[in-house]
Amino acid sequence: MAGCLYFFQTAASMEAQNIKEDAKDILNHTSDYLETFYKLSIVRATKKASNIASGVVNTTLLFFFSLCILLFLSVAAAWWLGDVFNSPALGFLSIAGFYILLVIILVALRKRVISPFIKNSLISKIYEEKNKVIR
Repeated sequence: MAGCLYFFQTAASMEAQNIKEDAKDILNHTSDYLETFYKLSIVRATKKASNIASGVVNTTLLFFFSLCILLFLSVAAAWWLGDVFNSPALGFLSIAGFYILLVIILVALRKRVISPFIKNSLISKIYEEKNKVIR
């Protein structure tokens, strides 16, 4: 009987030892998982920040060069219209009138067309990474 009791105590002791080792393994895996998750979060945040920064720089440069092109084209068109109307002032006034008309149209369409377009573009840009596979 004593041998049987010793066997059960030894088996219980071995089972307790296995549970302790499993708990240590789970704790180690959990800490590894948390560390990996932290590093992955930093990589994702860095990627998002670099995408935003490059987008801002690209948009700023594109806006600046487009503005310069628009300025020179407007001056050229005003000069040409001034020659057509035989009055440089009338050429520049007609270009200014065109821009005033354009501003009025943009103000009229801002709530129905422009604002939804900008909102949808920003939302799709923010959430576009969720549809991509991370490599």
